[in-house]
Amino acid sequence: MDIYKTYQHNPPHWFVSNAIYMVTGSTLSKEPLLDTEEKRINFCETLIERTTVLGWALHAWVVLKNHYHFIAQSPENALSLKLLIQGVHSISAKFINQIDGTPGRRIWYNYWDTCLQTENAYYTRLNYVILNPVKHGLVCNPEDYPFSSYKYFVKNSEPDFREMVLSQEIDDLQIQDEF
Repeated sequence: MDIYKTYQHNPPHWFVSNAIYMVTGSTLSKEPLLDTEEKRINFCETLIERTTVLGWALHAWVVLKNHYHFIAQSPENALSLKLLIQGVHSISAKFINQIDGTPGRRIWYNYWDTCLQTENAYYTRLNYVILNPVKHGLVCNPEDYPFSSYKYFVKNSEPDFREMVLSQEIDDLQIQDEF
């Protein structure tokens, strides 16, 4: 299955079975609505749970105060990406609004996805996601940021693969990340 869909007022999406995607999502007006550890933990848990339920293989993730990135491989039905994002956004928005006492407030602005078509695209974006807290100046060492998959990546990847990913140049990537 290979489907390209455009939506009015939204970026187009290309759905390919068993492909690897990088997804970025932003809060409305880039507001720091994921401003507590509790909210970011809930988002991570929700992302992991929803990817599992919908058959997506989560490779990497990072959650910051006003946006997130993740890389995951789609199941046979790549169209389920929309359901994945809707579920994560809905569940996390309800949780955030419950904590803040603001029922019904809109939390999420949009999301952008890229179907990664080459190994190099995968490696560079994997590097980008796991080192994102350093890029944003939140920590000096990625292992110090608890709301990402960096520690899992280091612990579970082969040394050669880890070295290759961490040595990637990411200067010219066109990733929505002006936060």
